Amino acid sequence: MYSASLGSSGSSSAQIRSISTSSRTSSSGCHPRQASRSAARPAGGAPLPPVTVTDTTPHKSIRTTPSPCLPCRARTTLRSRSAFTAWTVHGWCADSAWTEQTGSPIIWPVPPDVLSARLLGPLEVTVGDRRIRLTGRQRALCAALLLDANRPVRVEQLVDRLWNDRPPSAAGARLRSLVTEVRRALGTRADALETHSPGYLLRVEPSRCDLPVFESLVAEGNRLAAGGDWSSAGERYARALALWRGDPLPDLPAAPERQRLLELRVTAAEGRWEAAVERGERGAAVAELTRLTGEHPLRERPHALLMRALHAEGRTAEALEVYAALRRRLVDELAVEPSAELAAVQCELLAPEPHAVPRPTRGLFGVPRQLPAVTPLFTGRVAELGQLESAWAEGGRLLAVTGPAGAGKTAMALAWAGRAADRFPDGQLCLDLRGFDRSGPMPVAEALPVLLQGLGCPAARVPVTVEAQAALLRTLLADRCVLIVLDDAADATQIRPLLPGPSRSVVLVTSRDRLSGLVTADGARRVVCETLPPADALTLLARAVGADRVAAEPEAAARLARLCDHLPLALCVAASRIGERPAARVADYVEELAERGRLARLAVDGDSALMVRAALDLSYAKLPESARLVVRSLGAVGGTGRSARAAAAGAGVEPAVAEEALRGAARVHLVEESADGRFTWHDLVHEFAAQRLCEEESPERREAAVIRLLDHYLHGAERVATACRLVPSRLPLTAPVPGAQVPEFADRAEALAWVHREWEDLTAVLTHAAEHGPGRQAWQLVVSLSDVLSHELPLADWLRLAELALRVADRTGDRLGGAAVRLSLALAHWRATNLPEALAEYGRARELAREARWPEGEAIALQGMGVAIKQLGRPRAALGYYRRALTRFREAGLVVDMANVLGNIGSAHLALGELEQAREALDEDLPLARASGKPHSHAMALVNQGLVRLRLGRLDEALDTLAEAQHMATEAGLTYVRAVASETVALVHMDAGRPARAEEVFTEALGLATLVENDSCRTTCLVGLSDTARIAGRLDEAQSRLAEARGIVERTGEATGSMMVLLCDAELLLARDDASGALARVRSAERIGDEGARFALSRLRLLQARALARLGSSARAEEAARAALSLAERSGERAVAGWVRRFLDELLGRAPEAGSLSPSAEATGSTRTPPE
Repeated sequence: MYSASLGSSGSSSAQIRSISTSSRTSSSGCHPRQASRSAARPAGGAPLPPVTVTDTTPHKSIRTTPSPCLPCRARTTLRSRSAFTAWTVHGWCADSAWTEQTGSPIIWPVPPDVLSARLLGPLEVTVGDRRIRLTGRQRALCAALLLDANRPVRVEQLVDRLWNDRPPSAAGARLRSLVTEVRRALGTRADALETHSPGYLLRVEPSRCDLPVFESLVAEGNRLAAGGDWSSAGERYARALALWRGDPLPDLPAAPERQRLLELRVTAAEGRWEAAVERGERGAAVAELTRLTGEHPLRERPHALLMRALHAEGRTAEALEVYAALRRRLVDELAVEPSAELAAVQCELLAPEPHAVPRPTRGLFGVPRQLPAVTPLFTGRVAELGQLESAWAEGGRLLAVTGPAGAGKTAMALAWAGRAADRFPDGQLCLDLRGFDRSGPMPVAEALPVLLQGLGCPAARVPVTVEAQAALLRTLLADRCVLIVLDDAADATQIRPLLPGPSRSVVLVTSRDRLSGLVTADGARRVVCETLPPADALTLLARAVGADRVAAEPEAAARLARLCDHLPLALCVAASRIGERPAARVADYVEELAERGRLARLAVDGDSALMVRAALDLSYAKLPESARLVVRSLGAVGGTGRSARAAAAGAGVEPAVAEEALRGAARVHLVEESADGRFTWHDLVHEFAAQRLCEEESPERREAAVIRLLDHYLHGAERVATACRLVPSRLPLTAPVPGAQVPEFADRAEALAWVHREWEDLTAVLTHAAEHGPGRQAWQLVVSLSDVLSHELPLADWLRLAELALRVADRTGDRLGGAAVRLSLALAHWRATNLPEALAEYGRARELAREARWPEGEAIALQGMGVAIKQLGRPRAALGYYRRALTRFREAGLVVDMANVLGNIGSAHLALGELEQAREALDEDLPLARASGKPHSHAMALVNQGLVRLRLGRLDEALDTLAEAQHMATEAGLTYVRAVASETVALVHMDAGRPARAEEVFTEALGLATLVENDSCRTTCLVGLSDTARIAGRLDEAQSRLAEARGIVERTGEATGSMMVLLCDAELLLARDDASGALARVRSAERIGDEGARFALSRLRLLQARALARLGSSARAEEAARAALSLAERSGERAVAGWVRRFLDELLGRAPEAGSLSPSAEATGSTRTPPE
């Protein structure tokens, strides 16, 4: 069930982790090296820093495969050079243009005749891997032409760009001479500089010149931002900005051109940080926007963004001071007032009007528009709609529509909501609470995740507990103006947890209950929706059957309205039957309905809903038997909607038959067809169907309907796992019963769409089986869904369903089921970083698996126990569990599990500082993971390999390997693996002395880790961001990041995270000149290291040495440093060993020894101190 990802070092944020297995499809059409480089860039956009590729193998060739990307077409050969260097402006594939930061040449050999150019900084022109040597005036000519690359530039314009307003006397001749000189310098690509009378043209592929790539990325970012996709927009802006290397066009005197480029750069920066503000990354945005406003003190847009970011951080006073300071500067220097936009921002911060339309909140998932269409037969309710309007206008934030069943409460609420939708620019949510459904009301624990996801919260970020979910809902709604329609609520108890806190949002509730408690205690404004007035009832009938028929039989029509108790639902059902009989009289139907109504009233007098039953009876009776079977089968289990295929399974018919039957039922208003192809129904119709099912079908046939539905979803879940290359059920399933109509999926997207579309009905079927039987299929369904739940749905749903299935297995004494469900529950607890609970559940699962004689389950439990034990700080003990699990997996020939447990063995060895043993385990792991065909296992094996290379100081190899893992994870949709891979890439950059680049990647990894609730990864990223902020001198920000990380480890009790937090705290104390405090943190961290998190002991000793040196204890500092050196050399940590030697050289006042540089320093020709 697990594969391991191994911790590394490079800052105090080194990490060790083990993660659950699942797999998804991945593919790459490009060369592995190219694919890895392409994948290595983070979604946040900044590229890898420069490295030098050193090739020591004579006549070494890089083999390529056919691909749409340029290097693969070129089949480049890299020949032996002592330090071969080549750079490129962008990634090789056109759809993923990005840049390598420069400062030294970069990474991938360019085909020999390809012309490339960079304008966004000092001009650089290369042909293949050869940089063209140009004089200042020659560079100026190239720049003047490249500003309009691939377009002719007139001689007059070139002269103006080259000499501005002071051209030489023979400017034309001098220009021709310069053209000849440049052509000579270009050598084999002299043809790129073409003569196009009356001017010249320099031809270069747009993707090989940074300026058009930059402009394209900015344009794409603007488009995405306009559509509300802030995450993707921020990525494009970041990638665009990463192309810049300094001030542009230094050789060109044409000031307007330079100013235009600088303006584009500032605009892109504004876009990037606006995206960050919208995504909630306000801490980093505040810091960068503060810098940007300092550089551009009169520019309004960054000031407006800074004000919003500060306000969102709760620093409204500072935000208002930003406005005041800018206004003073504008008035003093330009004699103008701030723009209307900026003034509007100030008003927004001060005192927004209760009913003012706020600035729309554009999120990654767009603005939710969930209101369904209002029925075209909606009639009347003028007074009630007026009451709702008045209640809102008077500041009502909780509106309640109450009334009897079938009175049209939902239609009226939706009619008002549709008219008022424009007042809620942040969206409208709509949720059916199933308050009076036969299967029971929707639990609050099920309703809250639906609302949170509607507001754009990814499923994986939905908290586990109801309290946390409700708190998150209030947080998300705090600064939004959203309309939330809660339909068919049971009572006030169901509603209260779903209410926002103080905000501009409005909740509109419908219920048969009077909701008196909500009115008195919560201030709800109640509008009662009674039966229709007689005139409106007749108007509805006229709309439904035709005004001429009502006018022809006014008395019969009036009597029909009375028989239907003027209830809109009953009237609509009756009208549908009359409409199907155009030749019949209305009076004939009235007599038939009156007879059925009298019989119904004999049973329960005075229940107006009985007239709905009478009307439903008549519509049902007119359907053919095949359709009636499908309709009554809808009542087999609870729910409010079902696909035609699932309905076919319930009825035991073919999908085409079920679809035709449901469409026939829709024509008589028994069901409604929704936009996604599913069919939904009123709860009274569901109750009617259930009653008919009990009346017309035997208990055996009713049970058979439930079994077919269970098999439909159970085997459907198995096929989802197969289509997504996830882990299916570990236990063999019996073949689906005849008529289960198990769905087939063409690909992963189709499979996951099915899960999300059918989720409500699937859980309703599972809940019914858990409560009423058959229990075995209930727990099997949870087990089959475990890996899907792990990746696609809220963790809270997983825990809820697993607990439900566990009760079934325990109640029936099913040991095998208990073991399987407990494995699922343990994995869910592990994903939530509830390590003690996960360990306990794995222990119980192991005992049950042994009793059930299920060796595979026992091995999975052993591995899970090892993972939890290692994360709790005992990796040596974890090795024993892993090895026993490995033995069982080998005996069973389970390749995927063997690969995963070998990864975990490597993880434990790395935690113990045993790099060679870790490498051996992972070298055995990688080919198995590759052979398994599971992208998750393969990608994690690559991450683990990258971690070991990082610890061994082989940084370039680590980046290559991690880039391949990122590419595979991205292709397969493995967000969890992307998070840990990106985190590790950031650690590589820290070890290589690139903290600014590391900060960008840590930020991206933090977003991914938060998305999938990976607390270990979040801790590493927060510690890393604290380190990078400290290195940049932003100590308050560093302290804030550290406090976030400390809060996580205090909750989870993870030993590795605790070690990282203490080391980070020690570094921060040193930065504040508190060496004594730093030593105290080191001693605390040392205790954790003694318990098993020994991976960072060499760094810990070095940190101790630095603190002692600050206190003047040189002898003790030298002793600690030599201990650090011994640990680093023994474990093979080249980078740490290099830092220690450098420290000792400085401590002892001697010249640096050979080998005292870090590996990255040797590669790039620059030195660095240890992380500080």
